[in-house]
Amino acid sequence: MEGVNVEITNIAACKLKLKISVTENLLHQFEEKVYLELQKTAKLPGFRVGNVPLELIKLHYKPIAEERIINKTINETLFNILEEKKINYINESIKIESISGLDKKNFSYEVVLDTEPEFKLKSYKGLKLKKEIRKVVQKDIDNYIEQLRQYRAKLVLSEKKCVTEEDVNKDNIFCVIKYITTYNGKKLSQLSSENALIQLSDPQLPKEFKEGLIGMSRGETKKIVFTIPANFSDPQLASQQVDVSLTLIDIKEKQLPVVNDEFAKDLGYKDLNDLYNSVKELLQQQFDKELKDKLQQQILDYLANEHNFPLPETELKNKQQQLIDSWKQTYISYGGKEEDFQLTQEQQNLILQRAQKEIKLKYILKKIIQQENIQVTKEELEKEKGKLLTLNPQKEKSINEYFEKNIDFITSNILLNRVIDLIIANSKIKEVDITPK
Repeated sequence: MEGVNVEITNIAACKLKLKISVTENLLHQFEEKVYLELQKTAKLPGFRVGNVPLELIKLHYKPIAEERIINKTINETLFNILEEKKINYINESIKIESISGLDKKNFSYEVVLDTEPEFKLKSYKGLKLKKEIRKVVQKDIDNYIEQLRQYRAKLVLSEKKCVTEEDVNKDNIFCVIKYITTYNGKKLSQLSSENALIQLSDPQLPKEFKEGLIGMSRGETKKIVFTIPANFSDPQLASQQVDVSLTLIDIKEKQLPVVNDEFAKDLGYKDLNDLYNSVKELLQQQFDKELKDKLQQQILDYLANEHNFPLPETELKNKQQQLIDSWKQTYISYGGKEEDFQLTQEQQNLILQRAQKEIKLKYILKKIIQQENIQVTKEELEKEKGKLLTLNPQKEKSINEYFEKNIDFITSNILLNRVIDLIIANSKIKEVDITPK
C-alpha cells in the first residue's frame, strides 16, 4: 500500500506482530477527510451548521479529530495491508498494542494478531474404513409397536379390592393416593399431596410407600415412617425421619390396546400391514442415519488424529468459553444454580480436547474444500429448503426466514457432507453386518 511501511514479525505459532508506519502525506489526507466530515455537523456561535471554517474546526475540535484520525488511519491501512500480504487473520484477535507520532507527523502503530494455522494436508483418499450395516428385524418392529401400545394405553378402574404384595412388581398397577407428611408435628407441604398418581413398580417410589400400601383398601388410611433421602434439596430435612399419613384413594390398571387393524387405523394407517411396513421403513432410515453418522465420525477422528499443528490462541480460548457456557446452561436447565456451577479438572481437560479437535477439523476441512474446489450451488441450497418445506408445508415464511438467518450454518453442513461423500467414494470400505441374529 502506497504511503505505508510494514514490518512483520513472527512472535509465536499463529501469532504475528505488525509495525505499520504511515507517511506524513498519507496521514495528512486522512486528517483532511476527518475535518471535512466534522465540518458537516460542527456547531460554533455565529456560524450555520456546515459553514464553520476549517481553521476554527481544527482549533476547537482537535481532541475529537485526533481520535477519529487515529481510527480512520488504522482502519484504512491495516485491512488493506492484511489483504495485500495475504495474511489469513483471526478477526477477534486483533489488538492494537501501541500508537505513536501523531503530533510529530510520523505516525506508527503496532498490532498483534492471530493467524490461521499453516500445515501440510495429509492424504484423505484411499482410507480403510469400516462401514456397519444394520437391517431391521422383527424384534425391532415388535419393540416399536409395543412403545406405540404403551403410548396409547389407558388407565381404568381396577376390580381389585386391595393392594397385594404381587402388585408391587407389576408394571400395570397404579394407585391414586393422598399423603400428608409431618416433621415434629409440622406439615411439610413440599412432601405432601392431596391427589397423587403413582406406579407401584416405579423404582423411584420409596420402599416405605410400597410396603405401606400392601394390604390397603380404597379409603383406608395408614401411618408410616419415611426417611428423607440424604441428597434432599433442603439440607435441614435430609436424612431425617418423618411421619406420613397415607390414604389409598383408588387402584387403577393400565390397559393396553390390542394390536389389530383398528389399532393401526387409530394411528392413521390403512391397516396393520401398512403399519408394520411403515415402522420397518422408519426404523431402517434411523439405522442408516445412525450408521452413516458413525462412519462420518470415523473419518473425522482419522483426520484429527493424522494432523498435528498449532492452533490460534484466541480462537481456542473463545471455543473453550462457548463450550463452558453450553455446559453451564445445561446445568441450570436441570435445576442447578449458576453460582454453584463449577467444572472439575477432568471436565476442563475434556472441554479443552474437544475445542482443539473442533478447531483443528475446521481448518482441515477448509483445506480439503479449497483443494477440491468444492462449492455450494444455489440449487443445493434450494434443495435443502425444499426438504424442510416438504415436512412443514404450512411454514414457508418461517423456513425462508430461518434460511436467511442461518445461511452460513446451512452452507457449512452441505460442504461437510460433500467432503464426507468425497472421502467415502475414494476409500476402501469394509462392510460389517451387525444385524442381530
